[in-house]
This record gives sequence, structure tokens and C-alpha cells, in this order.
Amino acid sequence: MSERTLLLLCLAVGLALGSCSLPRRSEQTIRGQILQNTPKGSTYAQVMDYVKRQGWPVSVQSSGLETKNIGAQTARVVRHPVVHAYLGHYNSQPWVIKVNCYWAFDEQDKLIDVFVVKQTDAP
Repeated sequence: MSERTLLLLCLAVGLALGSCSLPRRSEQTIRGQILQNTPKGSTYAQVMDYVKRQGWPVSVQSSGLETKNIGAQTARVVRHPVVHAYLGHYNSQPWVIKVNCYWAFDEQDKLIDVFVVKQTDAP
């Protein structure tokens, strides 16, 4: 195996492992990474394109995301579209930790904030 082939193989494995470990990172770290890819001010279409490229299951709420229910420091109700994506889960014996992300938009369909929430469920 040539050095170049080995390097490419290592990079591919590293990328695969890095994307698999996203849910295990802290909520703040995940949020920061997502904001790098979908910064505040991004359009609804840009966010949807990003989420679909990641292969995450996605749903859209027309309005009414209440941020106090998802751990935001300052509670508020977002009255405009909200994109919800399931980022994955991991086991933390005896629990299953599910990771969700919410992108909230203003009346011009511009991203105003991103919320990452980890939920603990019994297996």
C-alpha cells in the first residue's frame, strides 16, 4: 500500500469517526460546530440544505418553539419557522442520550439562533 493510499484511508476513517462522535460532544461544542456551518443570518434554504447534506432526519415547525423547554439561558418563544434535526444518540449505561438540534428563524427567514438539546431516555 502506498503512502498516499494509507494517508487517504486514515483521513477517511478519521472523518467517519469524527462525525459519529458528534452526539457525544457537549451541547455547547455541537452548537459551535453547527454555527460554523450555519451562522446566524443564514437563510432557511441554506440551513435546510446543510441539514439534508448531513443526512439527519429533519422536521419543520411552523412556529412556537419555547426555548425554556430546551435549556436556553433566556427563555423566549420563537414565533417563526423552526427546523428540527435529530443528530443521533449514544449509550451512557443504563441510559440512551438522544441529541436534537433546533434552528430558529425570524420573519425574514434568517437564522436567529441554534439550540442543541440532549435528552436522557431509558432503554
